[in-house]
Parts: sequence; C-alpha cells; structure tokens
Amino acid sequence: MLRVGVIGCGLMGRMHSLNCNQTEDVSVVAVADVRTDRAKALAEELNATAYIKAETMFEDTRLDAVVLASPPFTRWPALRSATSLGIAVFAEKPVALDLCTAKACCFAVQKSSILNGVGFQLRYSPLTQYARTLVTGRTVTHVRTACTTSYYLTADVPPWYLQREYSGGPLVEQAIHVIDAARYLVGDITHVFAQGNRPVDAGADPMDSEDSTVMVYRFANGALGSHMDSCAMVEFNWEVELFGPDWRLLVDYARGIVRGNIEKQHIWLESRGVDLHELEIRTFLANVHEDNTNIVLSDFEDASKTLAVALAGDRSLHTSAWEPVLL
Repeated sequence: MLRVGVIGCGLMGRMHSLNCNQTEDVSVVAVADVRTDRAKALAEELNATAYIKAETMFEDTRLDAVVLASPPFTRWPALRSATSLGIAVFAEKPVALDLCTAKACCFAVQKSSILNGVGFQLRYSPLTQYARTLVTGRTVTHVRTACTTSYYLTADVPPWYLQREYSGGPLVEQAIHVIDAARYLVGDITHVFAQGNRPVDAGADPMDSEDSTVMVYRFANGALGSHMDSCAMVEFNWEVELFGPDWRLLVDYARGIVRGNIEKQHIWLESRGVDLHELEIRTFLANVHEDNTNIVLSDFEDASKTLAVALAGDRSLHTSAWEPVLL
C-alpha cells in the first residue's frame, strides 16, 4: 500500500486526495494546510491525520509519495524536505514562480533521484495523444494557442490567482497549460514577444494582473506561434491549433474535439468526460509503484522549460521586446 501525504487542502488538494484514495493500493494518510479548519475537514473525509505544518507531517508520518497542491509561492520548503527524505513528489504547476527556484527544485529532485511529476494534465488527454500521432514527422509552420477564463468577471477563484506576486500572472497561472501542450506537440520555444493590458475594468482589486494578453513565439524548429489570452471572457477556451503546408489540426480541449484536414482527409475525434487529473495522478502513482520514470509525461525538468516560456512572455510585457527563453 502506497502511503501518500497531501500538502494544500484547497480545491486541487482535495481533488488529488480523492483521486489517490480511489486508486488501488493507495491511501492518503496525512494532509497539511496552514488553515486548520480546511486540513481537519479533508482529513476527516479521508480518515487521515491533519497537520498545520508540512514539516511536522514529514517528521511524524512515513510517506512513499507527497502531492504538493499548495500555492506555488509556498512549495519550496516542502519539496526540500521531501527530497531529503527520498519521498516521490508530484507538484501542481507551475514548478515555481522564478527560474532560480525552479532550477533549485530540479537540482533537489535530481540529487535525491526521487520519482517526480508535474501537473500538466493536458498531456494525458486522448485529444493530445491523438494529435501527437498525427503531427509527428510532419512540418509544422504555425501554431495558435488560446486560453480564456472568466476569472476577472466572476472572481470565483482564490484572489492570489490574479495577484502577480503570488501566481506570476495569467501567463504563468493559466496560459501555461496550452503553452505546455504546444511544446509537447511541436517542440521547444526559444523567443517570446507579448503585450497586455486591462481593458475590462471589473473592479476586482486586489487583482493586479492583465486581463487581456497577446503573445507571439518562435520554436527551435522554425515554426511560429501566436497566443491570445483573457481572464475576462465568459466563455472558457483552451485551444491548440497546428498548421502545416497542406494540413491543419485544431485541438479544442473545452469542447473535447480534435478536427482538421490532413492529406485531404477529414479528421475528427471526440473525447469528453475523461478526468485528466485522475489520469495524471494515477500515472504518477503507477510510476512510484513500478519505479518506472518513463510513464510520467511531465517531470520537473521538462516543466521548468514550459515555465521559462511563460516567464519570458511575462518579461516581455514589461520590456516590450523579444525575450529569449532562459533555461
């Protein structure tokens, strides 16, 4: 039986906890959160032990794996403790909010040789996997990505999501998902240019991030990309569209569809109702069970490359210049 600890008992922590407990031969035995009420409520639901401090949880409980679902600006101490104890780590994205911390995270997991994974669930989507089989070996000339949410309009997420100091801004907090999917399908990105503003003034203080952003980017293989981003749009969209000299393919995650045309053949695939968070966490747990690093699709090192793209875009918002993706 794998013994799992969960740090962060909010929406993502609870979801990962339930998915872990519904996996054969896995049990969440401990949870930790600075909010005592939230930790106790989830612990009672799981029949686990609640802790206020992650450090105390590590001292008191033998763990095989830990899930880091706390806000990204709080994770480094817990990761350092887990790696020092040789505990496998699954972390929500982003790995960190800056490259220095991301590199420290990568060094820590590499030094301890622990199994590790990062929550880029779109990689596990049947839509992504199907698109990957179709585009492998083909020339990609252009990529279009889109990410729209209603965060600024509805304010139905924790305030830190749209506070740059704590989330890194919309490119790092949300757009990073479709940027990662584009990287997974096409390859590494080398340069980014972005512009953003806040034309929709919803009075959502203290949220201080842009609500609308456009970005262009360049892949190492020569393909060009464009991204549009909004956190002030009622309709939810996550899209990656790929173009080649004689083909076109749209991966529409919000509607569960892949469609396009390749070699004059119409492409259509529907995939709905798949819990991608369940898929990714079960893959990670199988990784821990089997001591097999080949089945996790996003580890700390690769996730840091996606973070570097989002951070380059964020720098460009301030410099109004093409920014290199620093690794």
